[in-house]
Amino acid sequence: MLQADIVLTGKFPALSLTLVTEPLRVANRESAETVWRWRFLSVEGGTLTSSSGIAINTEPLDREKADVVILLSSYHPESAIAGPLLSWLKRRAREGAVMGCVDTGALIFAEAGLLHHTPAAVHFEALRGYREKFGAEMFADRLFDVSGNRCSSAGGVATFDMTLGLIEHFNGRHLADRVAEILTYRPTNHNGPQQRLLTDTSLARLDRNLAKAVDLMIATLDQPVQIAEIAARVGVPLWTLGRLFKHHLGETPSGYYRNLRLAEARNLLLNSSLRIGEISSLCGFENPESFARAYKQRYGHPASAGRNS
Repeated sequence: MLQADIVLTGKFPALSLTLVTEPLRVANRESAETVWRWRFLSVEGGTLTSSSGIAINTEPLDREKADVVILLSSYHPESAIAGPLLSWLKRRAREGAVMGCVDTGALIFAEAGLLHHTPAAVHFEALRGYREKFGAEMFADRLFDVSGNRCSSAGGVATFDMTLGLIEHFNGRHLADRVAEILTYRPTNHNGPQQRLLTDTSLARLDRNLAKAVDLMIATLDQPVQIAEIAARVGVPLWTLGRLFKHHLGETPSGYYRNLRLAEARNLLLNSSLRIGEISSLCGFENPESFARAYKQRYGHPASAGRNS
């Protein structure tokens, strides 16, 4: 029997918890025996409440070995970073457990030094801030990943794919496929284009040159280039690029580019502890004042009010 320790911090995501436990439950049912058992842990034990108000009873961290450890954290993982949790995670990794994290749990894994060899999948809203703090090599722009003794998901429905990957790793592909079939889910291609988070792949269906232009904009959020240069790189006249943006997206290229940078700034405000001045620079604004004006015009409130409380 395989043991999965699911470690929770306050305000954990209930959806992700369900997308771990339900596939394991169905794996047991389809195997006609208990091939998986799991328990809920937290640093001190007791009742923890999810971000949606669902209460879960947890046991305190202990020395019992597990085959898999999966960490679910909150929108503010920094508040859960503490010596006892980091030490416990390191010990389980040394013992050979498959170590998994969901969404913001990747930040805690990075603090514990568990991502030096295998980067964690991270939600696109948090990706930039995490990379600024720890380095790009620790975090991947992917929906999920199961590689050796590490697994991760960017959160949301991708956690289902991560759990299916674990079932395949320990129990075989046939059982993983059967679990997906029973739960009427079509798994995401592990190496397919859906694994990319930052690029809107639907743009390529509208126009290939439009998609290329947006890719260039996303790649240069911190150091914006002239729209004429983007048109030249894509290989279309400037007026053609303008027509494509107006026709398909209802905006000028420069307006769309600016809104991409502001959206990235909003993501960093919500999902990082970077100072507003740092964020304005990372999003390609010449100074904090111009950023403040643009942000308020776009979102109707100052950037300082965009922080998560």
